[in-house]
Amino acid sequence: MMVRVAMITGASRGIGAATALVLAEHGYRVVVNHRASAPQAVEVVATIAAAGGEAVAIKADVTVPNNVTAMVDEIDQRWGGTDVLVHNALIPFAITSFTELTWEQLGGKLDRELRAAFLITKAVVGVGLERPRSGAGISLLHTTRPATWEDLKNLAALLNEANVEYRVGRRICHRRPRV
Repeated sequence: MMVRVAMITGASRGIGAATALVLAEHGYRVVVNHRASAPQAVEVVATIAAAGGEAVAIKADVTVPNNVTAMVDEIDQRWGGTDVLVHNALIPFAITSFTELTWEQLGGKLDRELRAAFLITKAVVGVGLERPRSGAGISLLHTTRPATWEDLKNLAALLNEANVEYRVGRRICHRRPRV
């Protein structure tokens, strides 16, 4: 039986860390992606390893194309590709009162998050289609919602043509992370 590989963006804490732990418990090799939280990512990896699982922490800003490509290439070299992508990374922005919030602040955050989702999905799906693994296709889960349900249906239809399972959910794990 082939061991499947799961990449979780924003996996150093919160929902991402909890997802990484659950997938490792289910036998997945886990990529713990982080942008600027190496100590927390290393802790998640250590927790997985202590329980007998396999994991690696990879620093990559998922809004930067070269970072995304390098991370996907590293996973491909290490474990032969990605079977499951959980896009969980959120882009930080300055918290302010609604009355002081500008569209540039909010719109910029949304634009960067959609860019990240696009870049990581395209990179993982592209590599997966070039080198099919178990024949099961690639599963994608975005923990943030697209702009509209119509957008979701359109994206799902496009990805379905490429043998890619696509899901969107706000809660993918009901357990608290142990890290």
